[in-house]
Amino acid sequence: MVVGGSPALVSQLVGHTNTVNKVILVPNDTALISVSDDRTLRVWIRRSSGDYWPSICQTLEWCVSSLAMENFHLFVGLESGSINHYKITEDLNRITLLRIYSSHQMRVSDLIYDGNRDWLLSVGKDKTFHWYTGDTGRRLGSYVAGAWCLCLAFDRISNFAFIGDYSGGIHMVRLEEGEEFKFVTTLKGHAGSIRSLIWDEEKQILLSCSADKSIFIWEIGEGKGNAIQLNSHRERVNDIAYCAPSRLLFSFGIDKKMIAWNLRTERKPFALWQESNECQECRQPFFWNVQRIWQEKNVNFKRQHHCRRCGRAVCGECSPHESILPWYGFEYPVRVCRPCYQEIPEDELRSSTQTHSILIEPTCVDFDYSKKLMAVGASDNVIRLYDVAACL
Repeated sequence: MVVGGSPALVSQLVGHTNTVNKVILVPNDTALISVSDDRTLRVWIRRSSGDYWPSICQTLEWCVSSLAMENFHLFVGLESGSINHYKITEDLNRITLLRIYSSHQMRVSDLIYDGNRDWLLSVGKDKTFHWYTGDTGRRLGSYVAGAWCLCLAFDRISNFAFIGDYSGGIHMVRLEEGEEFKFVTTLKGHAGSIRSLIWDEEKQILLSCSADKSIFIWEIGEGKGNAIQLNSHRERVNDIAYCAPSRLLFSFGIDKKMIAWNLRTERKPFALWQESNECQECRQPFFWNVQRIWQEKNVNFKRQHHCRRCGRAVCGECSPHESILPWYGFEYPVRVCRPCYQEIPEDELRSSTQTHSILIEPTCVDFDYSKKLMAVGASDNVIRLYDVAACL
């Protein structure tokens, strides 16, 4: 099943003079909030003319790197490592500073606020994850990773926190009541820094995108433990947005493309690459298998390749073909061995994605299903609003 139509550009918000790091569409309102490296926090309200104008433009002492909002509480992460807690009025015309958290030693990368528990979760480039109680501002606990912590997701039902780091690992930590926590595991699959994480509570899946150009679906619930890889972008994937009711995933890369993935489509986990000293099809030794070459007195320079469908180690002569493999998450042609190429059924070649050229390099994304609206911050410092109703 291929997803629907194209996104329609609704509005462009011009005002920031440096990179837009985070945008949030305000629930149940025609407004959005943005933060930027130009040290400003801006609240944009849609006027009767249809244009968006700032009702608040707050300049801070440091670059503003991250943002979280719930129940008119704003949490703003700064380059200095501090987090400012504001209360915003319901008409979105005034904010009041309530507290400053001296949280991290370096840039605050991401924030999540859980209003039900009154927990604030944060990660930073000082390689740490902290969580606090909002009523007193007291730190409840900390976890130290081995690399910069860049993004965060949280399962509000089971208290699992997912921490994406610069090395490509995703740390899974369970927060206990009080000040206890339990490290569960590190999800490994990405070969580049984790750029964004999204948790789907209903389907119990974690979505991740990375600088390695790939997206992963981690099937964590029900003990499945599968990792499904999605590949279509040719450059770094900067952010993702998810529409849970339609099960559509939108990915945004610096290749200036927005790709809509239909997650209702059946996909298979990617084939694990097998290692061998000889081609697993023709049984000829690879060039490093010196002992075998010497025994057979047959000098060759066969390089090792891998079939993306079965994972076997094969030589170039036994894998001369390329094919798209949508069932295995490859939406562009990749190497396959001769037997796989000959037996690929037609339904495995049917794509379930739609690619749109947006002509900008996105830096951050937010999506509101009720409004069918997508907010995209871009490298030109402009925020664009897209109507994505035709895509759903």
